[in-house]
Amino acid sequence: MTRTLILLTPLTGEALDRLMCPFRGHARIEVVATSEDLRRVEPDAATSLISFGSGVIVPAALLERLKRPAYNMHPASPEFPGRDPHHHAIYRGASSYGATLHIMMAKVDEGPIVAVERFPISTQATPADLLCLANEAGMRLIEQIGARLLATEPLPPLAGVTWGSVKTSRADFTASAHIPSLLVSEAEMAHRYRAFDGSTYDNLTLELHGHLFRIDKRTSLPQRNAAEFADFTEEGFRSLIRQLKSSGYRFARYRDLGDDRHVIWRHDVDFSMHRAVALGQIEAEEAAFATYFVNPRSVFYNLLEPEIMALVRRIAGLGHEIGLHFDAGAFAVTRWGEVDLVAAVNRERQLLELALGSPVRSISWHNPDLTNLLEFEADEIGGLANALPADTGAIMYIAPIPTATGASSRCRR
Repeated sequence: MTRTLILLTPLTGEALDRLMCPFRGHARIEVVATSEDLRRVEPDAATSLISFGSGVIVPAALLERLKRPAYNMHPASPEFPGRDPHHHAIYRGASSYGATLHIMMAKVDEGPIVAVERFPISTQATPADLLCLANEAGMRLIEQIGARLLATEPLPPLAGVTWGSVKTSRADFTASAHIPSLLVSEAEMAHRYRAFDGSTYDNLTLELHGHLFRIDKRTSLPQRNAAEFADFTEEGFRSLIRQLKSSGYRFARYRDLGDDRHVIWRHDVDFSMHRAVALGQIEAEEAAFATYFVNPRSVFYNLLEPEIMALVRRIAGLGHEIGLHFDAGAFAVTRWGEVDLVAAVNRERQLLELALGSPVRSISWHNPDLTNLLEFEADEIGGLANALPADTGAIMYIAPIPTATGASSRCRR
């Protein structure tokens, strides 16, 4: 019986010829590129299947009909299973990358890993660079292993090599390529631009008042004067606290305002709990008090992770208050009624209190312009002090933001 190799790949020309070379003389090669082509395949006992660089998912029914193992060349190292791994590798700051050859199973990127080819990542690499280098690494693996992939028995799995625990989806990519607010730090913006956009792709989006905007890379703005941002440092942050104290301001809680000169000092922790701790330490050293609003629905940190919750408790242990940062984007609601909002707030508060192990007494809104949350101006929402209302005669300050948190304060003269 003549051996047949079904080669599932979008490659053409010289690249396809190179991919086919190790199998010539060992099997009849049938190249398919689309799911429609794949559905017409009629395998027999001597049919093998190899997928290289294809986004087509092989149906489980076809895999069951194959009598020989099917292999997939995943253009990423095992730490990055799932969709768009080259973008996520850049975003996570990976120092190495590669290609992974694995036995194909019904679920994507879950089969035993039989070979890995790795390479270091340069600090200037873009997602497009990683994809190109990963495909080249995968080609080298195919050339090294060659006709062994056509054997009746599968190649043995690599000892101790397993898939990473986080399998990314297209939804993960879309969420990461979306800039969450206009208050995103310059460093985070540059980080996402490199990871999800770069010189090749147009993926970054920004939502503003119900409209979705895509980043225009063709328009360059004049370079800003670095001196304008000299105060946006940890030292500038410390200096501002000292100025407030020397001017006679008392750092107050939302439920302890009074008629004296006071400041409500608040942080909406949108990105980094680690940097939030750094700010909390500075404030504690300066005998200042702040309220840290944390988001139970954050895509950038997970309150159920022991490390993250330990950081939250560290902030509380420094004498600061932990409040609820209510995430409007976590609910399929475009217009809230008071009853439904209070019920949702209570559920989120209970979730945070369960993780924190202590009461939560205040609330702030995350992305409130996604819905009508700005209409709720009562001093309390669901029994929590509302951070939104501004006192008459108050002055609004934007504190320096040397971290991935949004920081603001309200001072009363």
